[in-house]
Amino acid sequence: MEERVELSATRSDIDHAVRQIPVWRHRIRLPHGVVTPGTEDTDAEWRRLRMPSSLEGRVVLDVGCSDGFYAFACERLGADVTAIDDESSMLGGTDRLNGFRTAAEFLDSTVDYRAADVEDLPADETGRYDLVLFLNVLYHLPNPMRALSELARVTAPGGELVLKTHFRTDVRLWLRGRCVQFDIDRRPKWWYYPTTELGGDPTNWWSPSRSGLRSMLSATGWEQLDHLATVGDRIYLRAIRGR
Repeated sequence: MEERVELSATRSDIDHAVRQIPVWRHRIRLPHGVVTPGTEDTDAEWRRLRMPSSLEGRVVLDVGCSDGFYAFACERLGADVTAIDDESSMLGGTDRLNGFRTAAEFLDSTVDYRAADVEDLPADETGRYDLVLFLNVLYHLPNPMRALSELARVTAPGGELVLKTHFRTDVRLWLRGRCVQFDIDRRPKWWYYPTTELGGDPTNWWSPSRSGLRSMLSATGWEQLDHLATVGDRIYLRAIRGR
């Protein structure tokens, strides 16, 4: 996918701006061949999401957008994009310095970026979006059911949710470098981590089982749940907003 070039910026300008951000999570191609030093293989992730070749006319919400790779990718495909992040894992504040704003400047992006929480989306956005990206956010939220309900509220009937989250099975083994995992039964389960038990991160609160995740999605207004991929302890799903 080609980037829109900000002609007034030199490679030196872009390199300098990129270095001012202490941590990049997304690899984003900027003009003059600059790629942000993100830890996430965003190209591989994009393929796992199975996005269409065009989003012309679609209204997209990217929740927990971080540095903005997915928001910018949707914009390039023709979507009208809003991106939100509570900035808890970004360098935000009054200086307005973070990866998203830096990348957006050099990509000449018109994505509507907001410092906002998923549980506090405006009332006047009910039914506004027809595609919501919700990637690596759910397990960080103290109240995941409320968040999924809020996303259902702002998604138009028939709209889509593309979700990636940490999940857990009853049994998980590594055999010759391959992960073998399965549940003993089909009861919906959610494991709760009160401190730093999951990855040493105090903001990691939950791990649902597959059936636990599907049950909560169904209970909050989502239907037609399609499995997109499983990679290690991450699961990718697409769901449709019920009518």
